[in-house]
Amino acid sequence: MADALLAQDILDGAAVRDRPNLFVIGSFDRRITFYSQQVRALSLIHALKELGYLHANPRIAVVGGGAAGVTAAAAAALVTGSQVVLFESADALLPLQSTTNRRRLDPHIYDWPAHYTTDPIADLPILDWESGTCRAVRDDVLLGFEDIVVRLAPRLERRLRHQVTALIRTTDGYQLDITDLNAPPPSPGAELREQFHVVFLAVGFGLEPGEPVPAIQSASYWTDAGVPVAEFAGRPTPRFFVSGAGDGGLIDFVAAGARDFDHAGMIRLISEHPGVAALKPILAAIDVCARAEDAKGARFDFIGAYDAKLLQPLVNSGLVAAVSQQLRPGVQLTFQTQHAELFDVSTATLNRLAAYLTIKACAGDAQRSFRHLHCSVVARIDAPNPAPVVAPFWLDCDGETVAADAVIIRRGPQRDLVRAPFAPHLASFDVTHKEWLARHGEATLVPKLSGPARSLFREAARSANVLAPRLQRLAANQLPISVQLLREGPNIRWSGAIQAEQLIRSWSEQQPFEIILPDGPEALGVVAGAVLRVACHSSNCRLHAAPGIWGQLVRELSLESPHAEGMAMPEIIAGNPGGAAQGPVSLPPDILSRRIHRSLDSWLLQRLDAHLQPFFASNADPGRPINVKFAQDLRREMASTWAIWHASFTDDAALLNHFLRLMICAVDDDDHRDVAQILVGPSKWPVILRGTAVALAIAAAWNATSPKSARPGNLIRLRDGDSEWAGHGCAADMINGDEMSLCAANFMWNTQFVILVVKSAIEVSRIAQRPFAQIDTDQPGLRDTDGSGPVIMSISRAFIDAAAASLAELRALLATVEAQHFEALEKTIMKGAA
Repeated sequence: MADALLAQDILDGAAVRDRPNLFVIGSFDRRITFYSQQVRALSLIHALKELGYLHANPRIAVVGGGAAGVTAAAAAALVTGSQVVLFESADALLPLQSTTNRRRLDPHIYDWPAHYTTDPIADLPILDWESGTCRAVRDDVLLGFEDIVVRLAPRLERRLRHQVTALIRTTDGYQLDITDLNAPPPSPGAELREQFHVVFLAVGFGLEPGEPVPAIQSASYWTDAGVPVAEFAGRPTPRFFVSGAGDGGLIDFVAAGARDFDHAGMIRLISEHPGVAALKPILAAIDVCARAEDAKGARFDFIGAYDAKLLQPLVNSGLVAAVSQQLRPGVQLTFQTQHAELFDVSTATLNRLAAYLTIKACAGDAQRSFRHLHCSVVARIDAPNPAPVVAPFWLDCDGETVAADAVIIRRGPQRDLVRAPFAPHLASFDVTHKEWLARHGEATLVPKLSGPARSLFREAARSANVLAPRLQRLAANQLPISVQLLREGPNIRWSGAIQAEQLIRSWSEQQPFEIILPDGPEALGVVAGAVLRVACHSSNCRLHAAPGIWGQLVRELSLESPHAEGMAMPEIIAGNPGGAAQGPVSLPPDILSRRIHRSLDSWLLQRLDAHLQPFFASNADPGRPINVKFAQDLRREMASTWAIWHASFTDDAALLNHFLRLMICAVDDDDHRDVAQILVGPSKWPVILRGTAVALAIAAAWNATSPKSARPGNLIRLRDGDSEWAGHGCAADMINGDEMSLCAANFMWNTQFVILVVKSAIEVSRIAQRPFAQIDTDQPGLRDTDGSGPVIMSISRAFIDAAAASLAELRALLATVEAQHFEALEKTIMKGAA
């Protein structure tokens, strides 16, 4: 993907040489789409703002109310104090898109087969939209524009049915001669004239001629009538003649061949077909070669390259057969171009591939046919006598006769007509702009909006309280935010409207998320665990992934977790809802995973602190997750201990992560690290809080006890300065699938002491009535265990009574437990020696 151009580069591409403050937006560029024209407009306004051209708030004229003009006018008005006047000769803005529901606008499709190009969201900071019919997109953009007009009135003005007929240079800018088409023709010398400091020409390309071939009417591309309709006449061999090798010609060639053309369906059929992902590097490499030839002034044989490198994989994948099923029975297609090469480098890869698949699908069916005619002149002729077939159109193509039921001419609009009023100023612009295009190459094909430009307009829109209709609907319905994670070489490519750390909003704000996972969990590595941790603790987070690949793993880590009860399984849905193309960042898996986990752990720490502070002050315990009363002096000591712990957790993210992970999982080894981290979240919030509170109470009474960040355990106690005891504070429900209360006594703990917080009483050493468990002589001997077992402490009546009485009472109880432990240890050693 090409980088965004620098501000001065953008300015150089739009400025008219020797005409200060006169700029052209998009009218001489290649690969023109609704989205690319918007990006060109936003990029130019940002460049002018950054380079100081707009500091004096000049009076600005924008000529042309298409995608570029509407966007430029709105952008300029938002980031300056200027008066901005938008002129459009039609009776409505965005007139081309006002007449069709059958044509579709997609924001990123020109960049296919890049990862994000089927994403339906334009992701623009102003006048944003999502893919849909031309009318639907137009309606959304105009709603957004009218909102800006109202909020900035009277600085932003649009004048419909006002035609700019001349541009005259003056000492401090330009005079525009304007015809008001709403009024009677003015008398000579009474024409409207206005002065502007800066002029943007966003005149587009004009309309196609109504009769591009003499005696053949051709409906405009931008009308529903221009789209080939479904076969209804019962013709056994419907014949279509398509002229023009641009994107419009390719799209209508595919439409002519289809039973009932569905542009969005065609995009999905190709881009989501099994096996297509493996062909993307081949397609991209072919495009690189084609652009290299084009830069040398040579044409490229796409058909030859596709036949050599793509045809067999396309057949093997079943895609040619799938396209064949979409074709009209018996269809006869003729495609005429001016050049010997059927495809042109300036067209979109997806459109070329769709046309190529249509050609190959015809070749595989004896009832269908395709032929390519290379000729410079097409003329309508009378039917031969006798005529071999009945057809309403007969054409001569450099001596070859063609019969057709329908003729579709897509040779482009009449550019010279819309440029004519400005021709004296644009005499050399075509040449200089081609030089600029050649100099910057791929960066000009599908323009990118830079991060600074995006931030400028987003902040300006926020300041003006402007929100695109799409985002208004999002806010009103709290629609999900989409993010995507995709393997990209050694890294993971994160993209979406937010940064990875903001996944925490699924927990903190109950923000719905759609997490798109095109790859399997193995490809994502440790990042898969981070994502599942978010989803498993959220009721509004859906995974868009292959259920067959992800389902069993997710079930094992949630519903069937061997270490916790009550975990929910997130919903897994096939397909891609889109909206996750923006802001791509490529990071090593361990870094991306760490960022997500840190944000989740940090939020849990804040929530712990928010509950513990009132508890320290007054035993306040809303919802009673702690459900133990502590004496005032003990709570004071707990607060002091927590202040130290909290500072350590804030300073050391790894320490916090390790503490929380072992608080919810008894198994302390590297093989279970990811499994344990997934358990740490809101679903387990009550037991995490209770376990932390109990651990704090024991640490407050048992001097020099603090968290530790490395195995074994998550706590450490310095005993009178002469030894260290590792401890495990644990509030897990289960150990390897068994109830904690049933197996804790026999589990091979790796630490010298264990603090257990469980749902029911612990049976340790099979003596359930003891207030705290201690190692007795019926535990394994020294030679069997490499030492004695740990001091195991759980919430018992003795603990509850001592904690409620005073700090001293709890200290006395712990001293007794410790003495009993060493007494039992001595017995064990003596028993082993005997």
